[in-house]
Amino acid sequence: MSGAPSKPIPPSDQTWLHMDRPNNLMHVRSLMSFDGEPDLDSVRSVLRERLIDRYPVFSRRAVQRGSAWYWENDADFDLTHHVGEVRLDGDERDLRRWMGERFSEPFDPDRPLWDATLVSGIEGRGAVLFCRFHHALADGVRLTQLLFSLCDPIDGAPQTASVGREPAAGGLLSTGAKAVRQGLGDLVDVSVGAMLWPVRAAGSLGSSLRAGLGFVRHPRRLVTAVEGIVSDDNASVNTAAELSRLLATPPNTGAAWSGVPGVAKRVAWADGLDLDRIKEIGREDDATVNDVLMGLVARGVERYLTERGTPQPEIAWLVPVSLLPFDDNLPEELGNHFALVFLPMPLRNADLRAAIATMQERMSRVKNSVQPSITFGLQWMIAQTPQAIAYRVTNYFANKTAGLLTNVPGPRQAMTFAGVPVAGVLGWVPTSGNQSVGLCIFSYDGQVSIGISGDAVLVPDPERIAELIVEELAAHG
Repeated sequence: MSGAPSKPIPPSDQTWLHMDRPNNLMHVRSLMSFDGEPDLDSVRSVLRERLIDRYPVFSRRAVQRGSAWYWENDADFDLTHHVGEVRLDGDERDLRRWMGERFSEPFDPDRPLWDATLVSGIEGRGAVLFCRFHHALADGVRLTQLLFSLCDPIDGAPQTASVGREPAAGGLLSTGAKAVRQGLGDLVDVSVGAMLWPVRAAGSLGSSLRAGLGFVRHPRRLVTAVEGIVSDDNASVNTAAELSRLLATPPNTGAAWSGVPGVAKRVAWADGLDLDRIKEIGREDDATVNDVLMGLVARGVERYLTERGTPQPEIAWLVPVSLLPFDDNLPEELGNHFALVFLPMPLRNADLRAAIATMQERMSRVKNSVQPSITFGLQWMIAQTPQAIAYRVTNYFANKTAGLLTNVPGPRQAMTFAGVPVAGVLGWVPTSGNQSVGLCIFSYDGQVSIGISGDAVLVPDPERIAELIVEELAAHG
């Protein structure tokens, strides 16, 4: 492709190219269900007008020259290579099986890294649009905004700017923006606080040394000690505690789904969860919607692992948080503007109320730290290192967790796509290293859905996790 225009791929986007594995591809997936059936020509027309013509990266391929990566125009770009259709003539199990196979398929490196398939013939569901985007193109929040920029309000109602926004109380997506606003001053404060804390706590040099040696031998003691003496809004100490927790956590082992994942994947979902009921539970427990959803996931995972005979005191996730304010007018260059936060999830909860309380406390400490800014810097560093080193560093951190967990609020009102009403939306997150499971919480038009994916051997029944989450919501009075 001599002479074709090219553009350097920023380090924050390169990271996701380095993280691709044959058994864990860095693909963001979504499923849009319809009340009706759009035709393929209309789907392609919408995608050409609102995707290809507006955002050049969707007609560019990733090219490596030496150690540098570039987005290079695909001189042979053809929309029919990226947007097709298939008829299954089956039920939802056939759809899940077909999607699981797509989870294992890499993109053609000689073409732009995305595709979309209009799937019809599904008993009880009608047509769906299944999309895959490589994470190097954009982060999940911007891909969600992008997905709904392809849609129109029903009956000409005004489209509210709700994608990626949460209530004032905040949740996962507000965490990173808050951390960035705290700025460099907090990073310096964190470093000083982390060094001085043992002296202040022990009260003398001798006892400080003894305490310090104990923390070196048992680093998780530092986390427990710090959390026991400070409020959950102390940014300096919370950051030291959260980073200590990350470094002290051993590789994820012992759980039903620990091990080296294979190529084959399984897909499931829980959809139609009533957002008003979730809000009501939040009011009862003085918690945010995000706290309730995290509690539901904690209880579902806790019961699943217990059923599999491998109960755990806690399980760790990587959670993406946005580092930029949400822009209703997406820039031409989309990119990745988020950090991955380490979130241990306690799994010794008597019921949903207890799970909500523990997750509320845990999220509060993460939100009142600058961990997102630090981990974003780590992601940038990984992108700058030789690929062999980047591979090992990525594995080191990814393998401390079971997988990725995210919560993305979507539009609060119903939409149409290509003139057909959108009945629901599901999303699935990528996993890396030896991570074997991913959960994506998504809200749309008063309903919440949870997309679950897992390794076909280590997590052969992700639909059971979905069932347990639904049971927990139904059982909460």
